[in-house]
Amino acid sequence: MRGIYHSHSRRKDKPDLVYHGANLLGENSVFTVSLAQQKVLSDSTIELQFQRDDGESVVFVPGQFFRFVFTDVDGEFERSYSLCNLAPDTTGILMLVISKVDGGRATRLLFNTECGLKASVTGPFGRLVLPEKLPKRLFLVATSVGIAPYLPMLGPLSGPLCRDEIEVFLLLGVRDPSEFIYATVLVDFQRRHPRFHLRLCYSRRLPDSPRSFEGAGYVQDYLPAVVPNQDLVMLCGNPMMVDVCFDKLKQAGLPSRQVIREKYVFAKQAAVKPPSALSAEQKRLIEEKMQKYRS
Repeated sequence: MRGIYHSHSRRKDKPDLVYHGANLLGENSVFTVSLAQQKVLSDSTIELQFQRDDGESVVFVPGQFFRFVFTDVDGEFERSYSLCNLAPDTTGILMLVISKVDGGRATRLLFNTECGLKASVTGPFGRLVLPEKLPKRLFLVATSVGIAPYLPMLGPLSGPLCRDEIEVFLLLGVRDPSEFIYATVLVDFQRRHPRFHLRLCYSRRLPDSPRSFEGAGYVQDYLPAVVPNQDLVMLCGNPMMVDVCFDKLKQAGLPSRQVIREKYVFAKQAAVKPPSALSAEQKRLIEEKMQKYRS
């Protein structure tokens, strides 16, 4: 999830979905964490494991995110990241997957740090979570590290999939094979769950020997026909992808309440203002001071 902020699309119509496990509008906890482990997933992606300093468990609903406040040489700054924990946490661990952004402040810090890095954390937040009453078909659509919030959902979906209560389609868009992170986890999950369908979309380069679930193009090119008032679609990742998919789903007749969107927006970089030109009055005062100095 590239050093990013989460942006949630607000719906005017009241959603009729009830979310699992927690009051999503309730109080959020604040705690500190330390970086315990780093792992390189690809040339542009790393996985970071943070540990709560107080040793308490991390309570969240699969799909939610936390706000992290880091400190670098320029001071404090905030970024939001979804947890990619594959199992419910009982040991105070927060797993993050982060994509490199050229010139990004979080990238400079997190891709060049060492274990022990501290952060203040608030959360959880977000509504990109499974509904209490699962739909007949669920579509999970993501680009790059937008896969993160879906990983914790695999465990809760395993039972319903095995009982033939739901059919799940995961559409993941990446640029090339090196960016297919968590490939082993996803391919194995598909092997064990016949009603789980994985589709990898490569926008730049296909593998030398593409498998049946791999193809060229973008995730929006592979959106299947949806059933209004029945299917649920989750969109997470690149804002352009989210908007294009939402428009296509809307045109197909899917009500907006059946689409949950979460965009990853690049953090704004502080603009450097060019020096302003001196006014005539400022020039006059400077000249007067220079005259006094010369005399």
